Amino acid sequence: MERHADPALTLRAGASSDIEQCVALWVDACAVRDGRSIGGIADRARPKFDRSIGWIVASSGEQIDGFVLATAPGSGMPTDPPDAAVVGLLAVQPSQQARGLGRTLLQAIGRHLSDAGYRQAVLHALLDNHTALGLYRSEGWTAVGDEYEHSLLKRPLRTFSRDLMQDGLGGTVGD
Repeated sequence: MERHADPALTLRAGASSDIEQCVALWVDACAVRDGRSIGGIADRARPKFDRSIGWIVASSGEQIDGFVLATAPGSGMPTDPPDAAVVGLLAVQPSQQARGLGRTLLQAIGRHLSDAGYRQAVLHALLDNHTALGLYRSEGWTAVGDEYEHSLLKRPLRTFSRDLMQDGLGGTVGD
């Protein structure tokens, strides 16, 4: 286990008993981001948990305050680098946003993937999500390729890549 700057929060590996709470958190965070609930969000997220190669949960007691999930290379977009792990889900409880938890989770999954031998990771970000884009860029993620349209949301999306061998990555999140 790893501690976050908030001593009440603990980072730990996700477990099957966390799936529904994480999916609900993902749906809530997306609704806040998008200004409304959009059908199909949960159905697209749920299968990713079964394909996880890294899943980290930030919790305070029984409450999940945030999580990040990565899947194996080849599980993202056809244009992703073939050897890049895919950070497919990152969400923080809306009441906990802007407190550094998203950054902590993003750094933790980077360390986990690096320790597992992955040299590169990608994520796909909506170009109108300026807060997330600022976080990704400040953590060394760079835009690659052309923008394209999100198949469900019909909004511009872009792939971002991160070299996991850069300084600052290393260490693991325990079970």
